[in-house]
Amino acid sequence: MSEQAPITETDPDHVLVRRWAQAVNVRDVDTAVALSHPDIDLQPMQIAVAGHYVGHEGLRAWIGDIVASDLGHQVRYLGIRTLPDGRVALFGEVCLEDTVVSPYTLVATVRDGKVALTRSYLATEETLRLLKLLR
Repeated sequence: MSEQAPITETDPDHVLVRRWAQAVNVRDVDTAVALSHPDIDLQPMQIAVAGHYVGHEGLRAWIGDIVASDLGHQVRYLGIRTLPDGRVALFGEVCLEDTVVSPYTLVATVRDGKVALTRSYLATEETLRLLKLLR
């Protein structure tokens, strides 16, 4: 499932978050770092990795941990939108090869034109709304 959906959005924050997510999907550390704020705060989905990562070195370590896990998962993109508080929510599905194993939501904060904070959830938009995590 290495083929990525084309980026057709025009909102600059949506384009940034899509490009960042695509870089992570293909484990392109250099592009992910270039699109990230120096103080990026990452709380990724807790499969293949565990914990919290901070800064460009943390981002490099996170992608290294994903590669080392050899799980081979990717996120299939389904949609993106800006939340009322200004954060960007990207919706997708976690896939192993062509098998969907979980819903996925990435909530990102953009600062100074870079991805500055991410929280990943193995949950649908509806579930996150019920839990009041999307406002």
